[in-house]
Formats: sequence, structure tokens, C-alpha cells
Amino acid sequence: MDKISLLPVPTPLSNSPWFFLSLLGFLYLNEVHRLRFKRVDALKTKYGFTEDPKSYGNMTIEQAQEIERSLAEWDMPFVYEFGWLFDFFRPSTSPPLSVVTGKSGHFTSPDSLVAHQRQQDTICLMTAFLAQPLKSEYSSLALARINVHHLLYPKINSDSVLYLIWHFWWAPIRMMNQFGWRRVQDFEVHATWIVWRELALRMGCKYVPETIAEMEEWKDAYRSEHVYPHRWNKALNDGVLGMVLYKVPDPLKWLARDCILAMLDDEIIWASGWQSYAYTSGAVLRPLITGAGLAFAFYQRWLCLPRLTRYVRSPEGPNPKTGRFNFPDYAFGATPFYVMPTIWNQWGPWALLKRLRGMPVPGLQYSSEGIAWEAMGAKRPTKAKQTEVESRVRQHAEILMAAPWGYRAPVGFQARPLVRPLGLGYGSRAYAYEEGVEPFALRAEQNPDLLVDPEIPA
Repeated sequence: MDKISLLPVPTPLSNSPWFFLSLLGFLYLNEVHRLRFKRVDALKTKYGFTEDPKSYGNMTIEQAQEIERSLAEWDMPFVYEFGWLFDFFRPSTSPPLSVVTGKSGHFTSPDSLVAHQRQQDTICLMTAFLAQPLKSEYSSLALARINVHHLLYPKINSDSVLYLIWHFWWAPIRMMNQFGWRRVQDFEVHATWIVWRELALRMGCKYVPETIAEMEEWKDAYRSEHVYPHRWNKALNDGVLGMVLYKVPDPLKWLARDCILAMLDDEIIWASGWQSYAYTSGAVLRPLITGAGLAFAFYQRWLCLPRLTRYVRSPEGPNPKTGRFNFPDYAFGATPFYVMPTIWNQWGPWALLKRLRGMPVPGLQYSSEGIAWEAMGAKRPTKAKQTEVESRVRQHAEILMAAPWGYRAPVGFQARPLVRPLGLGYGSRAYAYEEGVEPFALRAEQNPDLLVDPEIPA
């Protein structure tokens, strides 16, 4: 009689649940690897771009904006948006910028709603003129609203605006290279520069460098002469920091503040006068935050499929019920101005938590019905003056829509530069600096022609 074996009968490997799960995991990771670079590779194939700069040397503005949108709305939207919004601390490193902005009271108003609305207006307008197709109605209206606002401040210097534009161009690239799931490729860097170079002209900059190399050289010259500590730097950045921390629960504000300061570069800390408390815990927090960011980038690169839907940065049409424009609740928005109420942002878990903490949710008191492009920004003291401003915005927008590429808008910036131009630069010569014009003195507060009080100590 045969003995019955008590040993388990081996089953085929293919019947093992672990084999099935491993196979699924392998197939998923292979699909991630196959699709991750599909979008950027498709753009390169579509236009014949290679690693050779000559292949994209004649890139058109339309091509450049398509590439910028791919980065900002498909590949790395969160890191892209975080990069440029986080650089809102940068204007306050330069007194020619911080004094004008600070004295306007828009970001330093004791009325938090005024400061919050100005912050939201700025974010909405700057996002729109970049996200909407250049020369389109919405992009032109957003640019026109900013330009008409700048006309109220004749002491603004074009070079200060150009320095700010440089940072808003470079900040997302720097952030994506550090914390994105891939580095920004050279043709993408060139594309974003092409877009911002054109925007600089349409914002009225009297000198705009032709190439990235010239922009870097000009930026270094501006930084060496016009970036330094000043009491208005600190006043303005304290206000911006307060708006960023507005939604954070009080017991955690100190930690959130230290995390933000740990992420800022040394130039912002120094020029804002924050050295006394920036380095208290920065040596510990900065490596932790960097490690978390790199871990998130690794997770996206190797474990996440590409986005299936486009991230919408700016409204593509008016609210059909009101005829006005609603905007997203951006990452750093302190108060939800112009955000359309939904069941989720009114009664969802996060909304209920906000209500329990006494924090605002979208509603009529925050213009939840939306707003017209021309009505955004600081309101004029009378209805007649406000109507006049809105009419000027629409007129200016029509000019921008019809203007050719390379058109420089007449914004009324000062006639003399802060930094000597490196040649004629990009764009038409209309409203540009006159050839051979001498720049202002090295330190802005020494020059009475600038809106800086000489008696204010640096």
C-alpha cells in the first residue's frame, strides 16, 4: 500500500497571489516609466527641438507659451505655482520696490481685508496674463489693469519692474529643478524666457535684455546696487508673511513661520532684517523640508502616472449666471475673494474646519459672484473715477490685443534707469530709454527723484 505524502503539493507560481500582485506592480511601474516623459518628448518631436540650442533659437511666442502651459498645467503645476507665489517675498529685498509698494498701503494696511484683497488681485492678474494666450482679450485686460494701476505711481522705475519679472520667471524653474520630478529642459527654459520677455515689454519696461545671458548679467548688476536692508523691506515682508500665515492655527504659527523662513534664501532673510529669528531652527528645519521635497519628487517620478486632467490656473470664461469671473482659491490666498461657492468649499470637511476656527469661506462679502477684469485692484475714491479707470483699462487692452510682438506699452515709468542697459535690448524703440542715458545714483534713498524718503535710514 502506497504511503500518503503529508507534504503540501506545490502550486504553480502563476497561481500565487503574490505573483499576480508583483506582475501588476511591474506593469504599473513600466507604464509610469513609459508615459512620464511622453508630453515633453511629444513637444520636442512636434517642433523639432533637440539639445542643440540652434534647434529652438527661432522659437515663436505661440510655441513658447504652449511649452510654458505644458509645464505649469500638466507636468508640474503644484511646484510651478508654489515657486512663483513663494517668490512674493522677493520684491521687498529692493528699496526702490519696497518703498513704493509699502507706501501705497495695499499690502501693509491695518485693515486685513484690504491687504488680503490686494494680494488676491495681484495673484489673479499675474496668473491670468501668463496663463491666457498673449494678445487674447483676457491676457490683455489683465496686463492693462496692472499698467493703468502703475500709471498712478510715476516714481516707479522700469528697472525695478524688470528685476521683479526676472524673479517671477526664474523662481518656478529653480523650484522645479530642486523639487520637481524632473529638471526643466533647456528648450523649456528658453520658452519661458521668451514668454516673460514679451510680457516685460507689454508691462512697459523701458529696457528688456535680448538673451538669458544678458538678463543674468543685468540682474547681477541690479542686485549689487539695489538689493540691501531697509526698514520698508521688513515692513512689507512682515505684512506678506502675516498673510501667508493667516490660515495657520495660532498654536502652529511659530512652526509655520520657521518653516517658511528656512525655505527662503539668505538674500531675502538679510534684506528683510530677519536674521535674528531666521536661523533659530533653520539649521534643523531646512534639511527636513528639503528631504521631504525630494521624497515627494521621487514619489512623483517613479510611482505616479502623469496628470489626466489639466490644471486650470485662470478662468476661461465668465460665470454664466453673473457674467463676471471667478478665480481658484490659490495656495497662498489668505481670504477667498472671487471664489465661486460650492457645496465642497461651503460644507466639506475642510470648510467645516474653517467655520469652527472662524475663518472665511467663499461668500458675497468676498465677491463670490465674481469680478470684471477691469474692476480688479485698488478702487478709486469715487464712482466716477472708478468708471474712468475701468474705461482706460478697456482702451489699453484693445491696444495690446492689436499690437505686434515686440510692442512696448507706454506706462510712464521714470526716464532714467537704475542700471546701465546692456545695449538696445529687445523690442521696439518706442518708450524705451534714450541711448546714452545715465542711471540714477547707486543707492536709491540718496536720490530725491525716487519715491524714497532720504531721512529713512537703511
